[in-house]
Amino acid sequence: MILSLGPLRLKNPYLLAPMEAVSDTGFRELCGSLGASLTFTEMVRGASFVRENKATLDLVDTYETAAPVGVQFLTKGPEELQRTIEKFFELRGRPGFEHFRNVKAFDLNFGCPSPENIRIGAGPALIKRTAKMDAIFRTLAQVTKRHDETIAVGVKLRLGMNRLEKERKVAYRLAPAANEHLDFFTMHAKHAAQRGREEADWSALHELRDLVTTRLIGNGGALDAESARKMLRETKVDGVMVARGAIRNPWIFRALSGQGAELPTRDEILDAQSAYLATAKLYGTRQKYLDFHEENFERMLQERR
Repeated sequence: MILSLGPLRLKNPYLLAPMEAVSDTGFRELCGSLGASLTFTEMVRGASFVRENKATLDLVDTYETAAPVGVQFLTKGPEELQRTIEKFFELRGRPGFEHFRNVKAFDLNFGCPSPENIRIGAGPALIKRTAKMDAIFRTLAQVTKRHDETIAVGVKLRLGMNRLEKERKVAYRLAPAANEHLDFFTMHAKHAAQRGREEADWSALHELRDLVTTRLIGNGGALDAESARKMLRETKVDGVMVARGAIRNPWIFRALSGQGAELPTRDEILDAQSAYLATAKLYGTRQKYLDFHEENFERMLQERR
């Protein structure tokens, strides 16, 4: 089942979510090799990116080739977003940034509920500001397409800042702007005040299906292959973005893409661990990723005893 996101054609409708301290090039390469059709870097703060902060630039570690990769940016408004996109293309033309040419999608983060994001009026704090969001969507599309028409553009958001905004369906008001300007619209079916393990509301995805005519991607609650397929089938979204399910078991993508079993053998885990470490060494992956994935591989090995 091919999924088209504007100019981008994906081999299936199952995507890897951007996740802080998780989504490094080695992990994305593993998920792509197992069948994920599109992967994303962790969130990149536009203000720091424009200043060419090295730690921020290093987050765009887009070296892998197993699947197309996108960059997720966080910005506060259309002006900062324009500077961020322009800086990306400026850097892409410099020596040492050739890996930026692997980027096939831009995604904007309106879902991360960190206090810092809320304090500066970014992330989910923007969802209810319909006119400003329309300007942001328009800027993303226009500036990107002016430089490279092959890059797909979209956003990832939640159902509002809190339960009240969810009940008022403030996120639904963004559908017309999304339909006009974006190639994909990813909804994490929770509001920003909900904790990670609280249940996602898939009924909202079903309601949005009637409003969103661009590609609608669902996120939240796809913890294994069965639940990911169920989301796709029951909500009628065009694609499913997997987060915690991929941390628990990257081989979820193998099952979803019809390439094999969902549970890996111990030998497969050990091979993946070795490949991950080789990639991390090659590209100088930061220690926070190494620590997380080493612990995660060891957990999977223990579960397969």
